[in-house]
Amino acid sequence: MGKREPKRARRFVIGALAVVGVLVALAAAVPLVISPAVVKSRIVDQIAYWTGREFTFRGEPQISLYPYLTVRLNDAKLSNPEGMGDEPFIAVDTMTAKLEILPLFLGRLEFARFRLSNPRINLRTDADGRGNWIMAEGVIGSQMSKGDKEGATDEVDPPSPLADVRLGRMAIRDGIISYTDGRTGRKEELSKVVASFDWTRTSQMAAGDGSFIWRGEPVEFNGSVDAPLDLLAGGSSSLRFGFSATPLRLSFAGSALQLDGTQLEGDIKLTTPSVRRVVEWLGSPMGTGAILGAGAIDGRINWIGPSVSIADATFELDGNAAEGALSVAVGEDAFGVSGTLAFDSLDLSPYVEAAHAGLTSAGAWQLVPAQLPLDALGAVDLRLSTSRLIAGNAEIGRTGATVTLKNSELVINVGEAELEEGTADGRLALVMDGDALTATAQVRVQDVLVAEMLGQLADIDALTGVGTATVDAKARGETWGDVFETLAGTARVAIDNGVLKGIDLAALPEAVRAPGQFAFTGSTAFVAAGATLAFGDGVVATDDLHADGDDYSLRLTGRAGLLDPTIEARGTLTLVDPENGGAASDVPFRIGGTWDDWSVAPDLGPPVERDMTPADEPVVPGDG
Repeated sequence: MGKREPKRARRFVIGALAVVGVLVALAAAVPLVISPAVVKSRIVDQIAYWTGREFTFRGEPQISLYPYLTVRLNDAKLSNPEGMGDEPFIAVDTMTAKLEILPLFLGRLEFARFRLSNPRINLRTDADGRGNWIMAEGVIGSQMSKGDKEGATDEVDPPSPLADVRLGRMAIRDGIISYTDGRTGRKEELSKVVASFDWTRTSQMAAGDGSFIWRGEPVEFNGSVDAPLDLLAGGSSSLRFGFSATPLRLSFAGSALQLDGTQLEGDIKLTTPSVRRVVEWLGSPMGTGAILGAGAIDGRINWIGPSVSIADATFELDGNAAEGALSVAVGEDAFGVSGTLAFDSLDLSPYVEAAHAGLTSAGAWQLVPAQLPLDALGAVDLRLSTSRLIAGNAEIGRTGATVTLKNSELVINVGEAELEEGTADGRLALVMDGDALTATAQVRVQDVLVAEMLGQLADIDALTGVGTATVDAKARGETWGDVFETLAGTARVAIDNGVLKGIDLAALPEAVRAPGQFAFTGSTAFVAAGATLAFGDGVVATDDLHADGDDYSLRLTGRAGLLDPTIEARGTLTLVDPENGGAASDVPFRIGGTWDDWSVAPDLGPPVERDMTPADEPVVPGDG
């Protein structure tokens, strides 16, 4: 045992001396390997070799050995590709890098981490849509041209530095990222960029997080790219990212492709407290309003340039949820949306209330300038369906509709809606012509329960029966008052097996004999009733209102004011006496007064010398 101890001691001393010798040799070699001239040459050559672009910096590298090997470069710049202008692609006030020592002895640069202070990254597309961030030259470009992705053990002749370059961790402090679209002239800027990225090797995934300010809103982000060099060189890569700002929270998981611009395809989740605020943030001001509030999207996205399509998705807006697909186009001066949405229930009450508030908030609604709804959205092409439609007190069953907006023309088509045991369909078209709004509408209801429909739409419970009606109308004006005053058209109404409440026609003879002294009560049942109505110049008129019951028939002509409450009408009630062999007696009468205070009197004179039809309808562009 005693003889072995000296041997072990000698071996330890020899090993220690060997280590010391290596360290001394390394220390002696360090000044040669990391001299400013050598480091400068290797950095410039290596970055140029990777990117195929010129890399410069001002002065000599500042090298520090303690507490670890670092290199500091001032006023560093990476050039743009040819044809992208003289402005550098990246300009950095100060770039500080921590270098691995051993790879330097092998002639390689490997970064443990580096920091960019006050970088300015200038992204740009030319008139053909080519981005200056596409690294088409150098090793990155050649790697993509090979169509392969090398790993650390790949055998490549000659060896590619992509297989073994170590980058480590990168930090950005107080950066600016600008973007200029050479096709449209649009410019964007991210300021106060703070970010940290981990990119261990050039052939591996890169991941990071940070924050920036865009259009006045602070934004936090995180993300990862599986093959960042492939993506930078114009290829594709798996991509995950998320960002959060006050107007919007968004996450994405899928793939990205650089082909005539950036393309994204994958799963997206988005939530916002205000869609209106997001649209304004994206560059399309909409003003204030109570609608277009909270919203959410969860689906599959395909994003190509300024166009975004979302399929197999659920959408939420203002408390309404739908399934379907949407496509959105965001331009410099326009915003367009198209798609198909299916709702279980669609509540339009907030939009009705918002329209009412918009008309009355500034004073008399008659003086409010007529405007085209949704015009701020630009172009709209939507197909909507719902099992239940709510608008204030009105509730409609299964409904299908289309909404289109193009060139200042809004068209709403309702193919069919289930309305109180019956159906309804219609079309509304609104067109802006200068400062004037032209409106045309066609509506048809069939076999509806009249009492339920009038109760929901107008809170009227005086009439029952099964009804059918058609309405064809148009109007034109610069204010909503003008639009209402020029409203003109026709309506045809037919009601079967109904009851008119509050009036017993059998008591009409007594009321005629005592004008102004009789109060109508009771009700009148009828087998069939109907009328053709013409309206215009603030007046509604008819010359064929009729009602037929088991023992009477009624015929009436007249007119009533829409802008004022006056009523003028005359008619004949024919009563049948079944106990007198069906003998008939006529009771001519006149009605006058107002909607709230009307009276019946005998009709003893000649017919009213008055035109019972409205004035000519307003001329609308396109009518000829």
